[in-house]
Order: sequence, then structure tokens, then C-alpha cells
Amino acid sequence: MKRRRLFKLITGMLTIALVASACSGGGGKSAEKTSESSAQPSASASEASGSPAGKADPFEKYDPPIELHVARAVDQTWTYPKGDSIDNNVWYREYENLLGIKVVHDWTALATEYNRKLNVSIASGSLPEVFSVSASQLKQLADAGQLEDLTGAYEKYASDHTKKLQQGDGGAALASATFNGKLLAIPVVNAPIYEPNLLWVRTDWLEKLNLPEPKTLEDVFRISEAFANEDPDGNGEKDTFGIAVNNYLYGPITSITGLANAYHAYPQTWIKDESGKVVYGSTQPQMKEVLAKLQEMYKGGQLDREFGVKDGNKVAEDIAANHFGMAFGANWNPYVFLDAVKKNPGMEWKPFPVPSVDGTPTKASAGFSASGYVVVRKGFEHPEAVVKMLNLHEEVVHGSRRNEGQFITVEEGGERINTSRLSIVQSGVSNDGVIESLKLLREAIKNEDESLLKDALTETDKYGPTVDYLKTGNMDNWAVAHQYFGFEATMDNYTGDRLLMTAFGGQTPTMTDKWATLDKLEKETFTKIIMGAASVDEFDKFIEDWNKLGGEAILQEINDWLSSQQ
Repeated sequence: MKRRRLFKLITGMLTIALVASACSGGGGKSAEKTSESSAQPSASASEASGSPAGKADPFEKYDPPIELHVARAVDQTWTYPKGDSIDNNVWYREYENLLGIKVVHDWTALATEYNRKLNVSIASGSLPEVFSVSASQLKQLADAGQLEDLTGAYEKYASDHTKKLQQGDGGAALASATFNGKLLAIPVVNAPIYEPNLLWVRTDWLEKLNLPEPKTLEDVFRISEAFANEDPDGNGEKDTFGIAVNNYLYGPITSITGLANAYHAYPQTWIKDESGKVVYGSTQPQMKEVLAKLQEMYKGGQLDREFGVKDGNKVAEDIAANHFGMAFGANWNPYVFLDAVKKNPGMEWKPFPVPSVDGTPTKASAGFSASGYVVVRKGFEHPEAVVKMLNLHEEVVHGSRRNEGQFITVEEGGERINTSRLSIVQSGVSNDGVIESLKLLREAIKNEDESLLKDALTETDKYGPTVDYLKTGNMDNWAVAHQYFGFEATMDNYTGDRLLMTAFGGQTPTMTDKWATLDKLEKETFTKIIMGAASVDEFDKFIEDWNKLGGEAILQEINDWLSSQQ
């Protein structure tokens, strides 16, 4: 596979990992005519923002209708069904017909320019009534007292279905939108359960070398050594390696993150220490052990001596050239391996949970469960409008009114047009929802009964291809089926407290200014240590430099930030 094609594939799969839950699968209940909901006027702003006097109709229609002034990011590559536009589309029409909300754009901006334009609006105080923000913008607006309190509106108008989906990460996303006890934003929830690094192993090489499947970390190291030294590709040359690593070090493919997790190290992750204070995973003592082991493996020829100059695309090419037998990466890595499998008949990969160095179960590090926020300008008369819009999104994308061909993807003229992104207040499926869906998928595949998927929120498209592969071995469905095998390994090993989600998903002021420098320091130092160009003890100096160059200030800002959300 050419680099450009692979890059597009990897980018696409990364996007899928974050939003597949919002764009695939389906709750199979018949559509309900919720657009015939009550036409009574909504509660006043003061009533909605205060203590709720009881539940209200989550789709209560404004009569007369209201105007909602918004700002939003757009993309010039977006396409629309015939006759539609950013100003007139299926979502905006449904807002007006069902809820009595007429959307008016104060302004739109290309995604690359949105934050700059919004920062200008924040600085000038000329804010739209509803708009999307990053975590750092949320904090800035919260500190400035420019946001409407949504606590009462959410309690009164959020449907039970919405609350279940929003709480599916244990409440972390909602907590991140809460300051001094007030809910100041609607979080865009996603599912970090898609992110854990699994250990992917070439089982055809295991069979050729008569090696058992890995159950312990020592097994992994023995396999790595054998793959590097016992000519598993059978060409008589010493051109194979144990574990694939790319020059970025981290991420969802050919990463060292999985090995770090085996040592209970969590690089590039904000974790809480025993006192509850946030620390940086890359600077913890367990990471030094990881680097020492990687240095040992590098010296022993188990890592590619040129990994420091090879990105993920190049490493994928080397996998296709039969140079690697193991890699740490996400559940969707089979799409990276697919080109290699097609070029090498008989190549077979299998996912395994990452065993730990001491027998204590490995926890997998993952990102934060909120990828953004929707906020309401302070003083807007109808803050409950955003909660009703969220209810609509959760219902037609993840609920009983799910409509794949209207609110999610429209097929027109041979083109698949994504309409779900036009929703103004949206959210994905959280960890609990994904896990429930994967359990249904497993039962459906096990029993070859697609009807068991009726309540699944996501991943239902994996059913047919996986069943076909298991029955026929059809290579056209190899990647889909093997991603499903990755799902099985993930849900059997990385749910509950086995999934370690980063404790902080925002960006502090010092992080904005200093993170590029700190990230470069980390990658360069760790690469030098692994390649033996620096002693493992250089790690101690790295910690000192990291703190001096801004790390200590960032940690203080993060802990202060989290304290304000208590």
C-alpha cells in the first residue's frame, strides 16, 4: 500500500475510533412520531436554570417558535443533499418542526479558522447564543462568568435516554463541564474503550517456530527474540525483528504504549497519584523501566535499528515486507495489516491482551471521554433549548427514532452524504453503550442471529462480514472480522477499572505555550535512550528539564483547574 493510501486509511480509522458510535449501528425499534410532542411553551429561563420543579417533556415545542443564534465550524469539502445547505438542512428543519427552534447563524467559519474567530468573539464579548468550545475555551468563559448555568435545564429536560448515554463514562465528561457545582456545557461524549493498545502477533510465525501463544510478559520477550533471530520468514537472512515501533513512539499503531502499560506506566497520560494529585505518566519511575527494557531489546536486535527515522506509514510497508512479527496497537490495526496480508498469503495476525510485568492485571491508558463542548451565552432566555436539541440527536442517531438514511447518511446520486455532522448539539456513544453493543454483537455472531442486534447502538455493521469470514474465510472480510476479534480482546480485558482514562482532557495556558517544546524533549530523549545514544539515567535529567521548561507549571494549572470543578 502506498503511503498516501495508508495515511488516508489510518486517518479514517482514527476518525472511526472516535465517532463510529455516532455514525454506525442501530437501535432497531420502529420510528416514533415524537414530532407530535406537546406544543406548550417551555419553562422560563429562570425556572429552567434553577432547581427543577419536576420532569418536563424532553421535546416540548416552543409556541410561538424561538430563534437560536449560533456560530459553528464548517468545512468546504462538505456536501449536501439536493436543495440543502448549511442554512437549510434536515437537522435545522427538524429543530423547527419538532421543537419550534429556528436556527440563525451569527457566523460560520472553516474549521481551521473557527477557534481564531471564536477567540476574537470571546475577547470582544460579542458571543452568539449557542456555540462549540474546546476545554480551554470552556474554562476561560467559565472563569469570566460568561456562560449560562444549565444545571436545572438539564435535570428538567434531559430525557432518560440522554442521561443514560451521557453518564456512560461514569460521569467524567459531565464532571469536566461542571464548575463550582454548575453545569456550564453539554459535553460531546465519546468512547475511550476503542483506544487500548492490544498485542498483535503473527500466529503463522508462532506456528512455524513452534512457539506457544503469549500468556506472560516473559513469553512476549521470548517470542520477540525468536522472531528476530530464528528466521521466521524463511529467507535465510537476518532481516526480521520482534516488535514494530515507529519514530513517534506512541499512538494507535506500532506504539510503545502497550509495552509501557505492561510495566504499569502510562506515557503521555495525566494520572492521579495516591494523594489524588494529577501527575504526568511519562515522568513516573515505571517509565524508566520501560526505556531500559527497550534499550536492551534494541541492543539485542529485536527492534529495527532505523526505527527513529520511520513513521507509521513506513513501518506498515516494512510489515508488508515481512520484517515484523508483533506490534502494539488499537483494535482497528487489521486495516493497517490488510495490505501485508494480501501480499503474503498465509500471514495471520491475532490480538492478545497485554500481560503485565508482575502479574497484576495490566491497565490500558486511553484518552478523555469528552472531545468538545456546547455552551450557552449567559443571559439567553431559553438555555433548555440545547438540552432538547441533544435529546433529538440522541434519539434519532442512537435511539428509537434512529434514521440512518435521513439524519446520519443520505445516499444520493451514488454518493454517501454525511448529514449527522450538521447536528448542532451532538454526542457519541460512551463506553457503557459501546460495551453493551459489543456484547450484543458477540451474541449475534455466536448464534448467527442478526435479530439479537436490535438494541445495539453501534458496530452492527460488523455482523455480516464477520459471520461470513468465520464461515467461509472470505479474505474480503478479513480486516472487519479481525477488528471484531480485537473488540473481543478489549471488552474481555479492558473494561471497568482496567481502562485508565486520562484525568485531564483540556489545555492549560502554559500547555499552549510550552507543550511543543516538552513533547519534543520527551520524544528525543526517549529515542536516544532506546537506541543507546544516552544512558537510561538520562531519564532523571529529562524529568528535571521537563519540570523546568513548563511541566511543573502545567501540573499546577491542571490541579487548580480540576479543583475548580469540585
